[in-house]
Amino acid sequence: MTVLSKSSRTKIKELDRKLDTIMNRLDMIERILSDSLEHPELASAVSNLRAGVLLVKEPITALERLSAARKYIHRRSVEKDEISRLIIQTLALNGPQNISQIERAVRESRGHASRRIIRTRIRSMLNEGIVRAGKGRGTVYELAE
Repeated sequence: MTVLSKSSRTKIKELDRKLDTIMNRLDMIERILSDSLEHPELASAVSNLRAGVLLVKEPITALERLSAARKYIHRRSVEKDEISRLIIQTLALNGPQNISQIERAVRESRGHASRRIIRTRIRSMLNEGIVRAGKGRGTVYELAE
């Protein structure tokens, strides 16, 4: 994993914030154009532009998650625990996941995974501030910032 300096992480966060602002504005413009029906070709162009911004935004978001993962991988509680490392890796590469998704990913990497053990590790990482619970399909977990 690449080590990012604090200034690089700050720049990435700022770029991500700006891309979020652009996405919100493009969504609003697309809604207005779609509702008016006067210029359907413009609505299509804005939709294509929005798709292009998403192509740029996803790698930046992944880089942020990988940077967050880096600082947790070297903690003593994680360093010696293969399952915890695999959970962090899964969340870093795939973003927020529920227990079933995490279990599948760990099983693919390791060959087997116990749902009970995954939940125990997640609870432990919640207490340590490594992951946080969010909302999605049920409860999803993501790396803490």
